[in-house]
Amino acid sequence: MADQTLHVVVTWADPTEHTEGVGLQDTSGELVEGASAPDGSVRYEVDLTVRASRAAGPQRQDFGGPFVHGTPKERFLYLSFRGAGEEPWQRRTKIILPAADAVAGQAEIHATVVDADRSRAVLDGDGWSAV
Repeated sequence: MADQTLHVVVTWADPTEHTEGVGLQDTSGELVEGASAPDGSVRYEVDLTVRASRAAGPQRQDFGGPFVHGTPKERFLYLSFRGAGEEPWQRRTKIILPAADAVAGQAEIHATVVDADRSRAVLDGDGWSAV
């Protein structure tokens, strides 16, 4: 299978107020800030790559791209909160991605974060859904 682009949409349903930048962090430390919606939620959008897995194991597919963090066994996005002054980061929250095999062939997936105050974000309902 050739590499495939997967559009990822993360909605943070009830974002906490934060005076510095908040966004999805790429591997170089840059943030993609979200767009505010009239209901108060914030929507983040990035593209990932679904590619053949390079790691040994049962998974045939893996995620790649500048927003993918973690190991082949557990890939995630970082929702990162900038610090003030000389502190580059206040904290980061992991948004665990679904298994790449489960979404291979999809064009877009969505998840809604209902709690970002932990080291791992809590997602609404069943987590990720294909659109």
